Amino acid sequence: MAGTIVEVAGFLGTTAGALQAFLQAKEVFLDPLKVRPLVNVEEIRDALNEAIRVSGSIRMDFEDEVEKSKTRVPSRIYMEWLHRVMEIEGQVRDVIAQSNEKKWFWFISGRQDFREDMKKMHEKVIQLCQESKEIRDKMLVDRAPERVVKRKGPDISKYEALRKPLEEILECLKRPKVKVIGIHGTVGIGKTTVMLNLNNHDRVAQMFDIVIWLPVSKEGSKENLGREHLQLSIAQRLKLTIAGTSNANDVAVRIATELKRKKYLLLLDDVKTYPDFDEIGIPLSNNGSKVVLTTRLSHVSRNKMVNKVIKVAYLLEHEAWTMFRDVLGREELIKDVKIGPVAWQVCRECRGVPLLIEKVANTFRLKHDESLWSDGLNSWRMWPSQECKGMREMYELLRFCYNDLGDDRYKICFLYGALYPEDSDINKDSLLECWGAEDLLGYRNDARKVRVMTGDLILTHLMNVSLLEEGKSDYYVTMDKFIRQVALYILEENPECDHLVETNKELSKPPDEETWRKKRRISLGDNKLDELPQSPNCSTLSTLFLQKNLGLTTIPPAFFKRMRKLRVLDFSHTGITSLPSSLSVLTILKVLHLNNCEQLVELPSHIMKLVQLESLDIHGSGITYIPPHIDKLIFLKRLWVSLGNGNDTTDVSFNYDMISKLSGLEELVIEVISPQQWNEVVEHIMKEVAKLQKFKRLKVCISNRIIDVIEVAPMTVRIRVPEARILLSYIRRTWWKEVRRIGAFRIFIGCENSEYNQNPEFVRYEKYFKYCNGADSKTPILEVLKEAEAFELVNHKDIKQLSDFGTANMDRIRGCLIEGCDAIEAIMDTVGSELLPNLEQLFMKDLPMLKSIWKEGPLQPGSLCKLTTVVISSCRTLVKIFPPGAIQQLHEIQYLTIEKCNEVEEIIPKADAGVILPKLEELTLLGMKKLRSICANESLEWPSLEKLKIFECRGLCKLPFKKGNVANLRRIEVEGKWWGALQNQEDKKELEKLCNFGMTQQCSSMKKRRSEQAFEN
Repeated sequence: MAGTIVEVAGFLGTTAGALQAFLQAKEVFLDPLKVRPLVNVEEIRDALNEAIRVSGSIRMDFEDEVEKSKTRVPSRIYMEWLHRVMEIEGQVRDVIAQSNEKKWFWFISGRQDFREDMKKMHEKVIQLCQESKEIRDKMLVDRAPERVVKRKGPDISKYEALRKPLEEILECLKRPKVKVIGIHGTVGIGKTTVMLNLNNHDRVAQMFDIVIWLPVSKEGSKENLGREHLQLSIAQRLKLTIAGTSNANDVAVRIATELKRKKYLLLLDDVKTYPDFDEIGIPLSNNGSKVVLTTRLSHVSRNKMVNKVIKVAYLLEHEAWTMFRDVLGREELIKDVKIGPVAWQVCRECRGVPLLIEKVANTFRLKHDESLWSDGLNSWRMWPSQECKGMREMYELLRFCYNDLGDDRYKICFLYGALYPEDSDINKDSLLECWGAEDLLGYRNDARKVRVMTGDLILTHLMNVSLLEEGKSDYYVTMDKFIRQVALYILEENPECDHLVETNKELSKPPDEETWRKKRRISLGDNKLDELPQSPNCSTLSTLFLQKNLGLTTIPPAFFKRMRKLRVLDFSHTGITSLPSSLSVLTILKVLHLNNCEQLVELPSHIMKLVQLESLDIHGSGITYIPPHIDKLIFLKRLWVSLGNGNDTTDVSFNYDMISKLSGLEELVIEVISPQQWNEVVEHIMKEVAKLQKFKRLKVCISNRIIDVIEVAPMTVRIRVPEARILLSYIRRTWWKEVRRIGAFRIFIGCENSEYNQNPEFVRYEKYFKYCNGADSKTPILEVLKEAEAFELVNHKDIKQLSDFGTANMDRIRGCLIEGCDAIEAIMDTVGSELLPNLEQLFMKDLPMLKSIWKEGPLQPGSLCKLTTVVISSCRTLVKIFPPGAIQQLHEIQYLTIEKCNEVEEIIPKADAGVILPKLEELTLLGMKKLRSICANESLEWPSLEKLKIFECRGLCKLPFKKGNVANLRRIEVEGKWWGALQNQEDKKELEKLCNFGMTQQCSSMKKRRSEQAFEN
């Protein structure tokens, strides 16, 4: 038992004093039969008190760990242990309280039963501490699947043709006998849109334990996706681990077992043949679970297993017109006497099909005059044939949007996107690299920067006209499956088609070698290929996609021998183990993707022969370092590599020094498996890329999340680093002086999320700096702070006043926000030179120790002379807003907001007189419990005040305003009850004409939060 105590104390990292107390107490408590008779209650009490302190430390450590975890939740074992710990803590507190109340009595009598009670408690505490070692490993379990995963979808509330089917489905979900519901309609009619709204509906989330969305369509086939594919998607949604389970029947049993415990809603999108639910593992039980499927095929909707079929109709004419105008987003065009009627005709040509309306309206949105609209309408009317029906008609109509692109570069870039397998999330940067490598951007010999800028313009335009759409994140795009079919249809129209696209077909054997001949681009991705032709004759081949063929392990030795014009090669997500020597003939290859080839552990030396290579992606492969030979690739611009792999989360030796040898490198993306490596990795890499003259972008990928660390654009640089010293090591090695002189920057240190400013108002400032979670006023940030126009200090741990950074270092600051800094007592020290002479906006939020904005004393001339906006929120110990005399110098303030500062009793000191705040336009006071007065001096003038807002300031019984001193007041927002209780208010009836009574949304939220806190307490 003595060993147990030592282990527990060591396990927790307890203090030396706590450990010593345990060791001194061990003889007393380890064996109740050997307790020394002379030990008194007071000594037992002290030792028990120390023991419970240690157990409390364990509990708090565990609670911190649980709170930090965002992906896992507390286990039942841990919750039971926590309950017992908290229970014994309560018992010990009661016993110790008793011993303190009766100290002398117990000391003299030494009651045996009381000592026994405390010894038993001590044994329980020791036992709980001992259990904690086992609990730690079982403390967190994987979070249960979300009940509903919300999906992006358009709002259909304006369109009865879409809203009505949704309401019908919701009613059917209540009926016990209806298990399978079919949504039927033609292509683009809105079936998927209806089901997206069903998925996101609040009533659905209340009715089912889990909602599973499952796309089941299969490209170019009358069949659904394969059984294994569907099972894998369902297993991932249920968070079932099926790795290593090769038998589909076993997987079906696993899925069925899990779903039988739940009331589920299965949403199947684009069904082409009625599924065998038993084969997949879907139990059609009687517990209220439902299946809803969409299909355009009548034989699916007529299947006897479908209990209810709901047909989606075309939009009514007025609904179609509403949708067209909403998508167009340019009401001035509709109001134009010439364009308006043409727009109406264009909308009618869409025949009430939502998909067509969206695509066509986006296309016409960019046309600025009547002739372009008329030409576009006439051109469109020439496409569809009256005999065309169904899919073919839809393809012809959608093709109009393609034809309207005009510029051949835009068209060919759009068609290139169809090479990617259906429903692919296409990395934007990789797509731009492929376009550039294929010379699709029209700048074969121009600088890469020009090509990338052109590619960005084309990509943006294709997204604007909805031919490409936003993917799973900002870094990806995707192509709607119908739009992709249009692209493939256009490619096939050419009798001399030079593209071969066979994706998602579950091919196990490649097309014969003759089929490969004279092809310009070949895409065989997302199949089950396990072999390739020995040496196909591909003398004109420029792009080859073979990604997502996991069974492909070997590349024939002479495979590349007759592909000398190849520019883009994608072998990602394959099982290849090596690259053949024939790779060396690809001397004009520019893009090589080998990412997620886990069996590929090295690049051969003949990779040096790829002298024109610009982009290399090996992340997620078996290569966990930078291959040393690639320093010979002098044109290499983009590199994506992993540090470690999925089977190795330990620290590894990474050859960072190779980075600075890649003289032409412009972009580096590095994947880090362990988040703990983040600081070290960024520090090492930034030291190396700082030596590269052409470097533009650094990204770090952690757990599929991409973090932009460095991004250099024309005249702008964006940097995000975890610690200040890392930034310093970078800027001292680079072109910081040049950026400081002419450029804009946005720099984030220690920020959890750098994508947003804490204050959106600061967007307008070109030089923006945000510093989070710092712990030292002597931090090496001053070189940046000296140049910044906007500064946000968030969650700093120990700085006591902003001026600790040095007032001279903040002379250029125009916007400043300070939030969550627990130690700050004042914003500025008034001693010395002028303070913040250019500051325009000051925001102070959640500063629990803030006593004053600046220390007592007059402001130096020029201090805060441009300050227009002051917002103070949740500063619980702040008593004085403006020290006496200081407010006279703040003559530029236009907006003043103070909320939830509970100790403030007066806004403007009584000593101040005359005209103050002459430019104040808006005054807002919210949730001020002790506020008694805005200003005791009723002779003050408020010449510019236009808006007054006061809520939840019940102690404020009188206002210093009357009609004569607020001549420009236009609006008063207050609670009606509070206004009625105002005392001796002159001109109250006159002012009441300006009142708008009621609770603001903000105050309602405040009340709601207080109610929730009261309930929790």
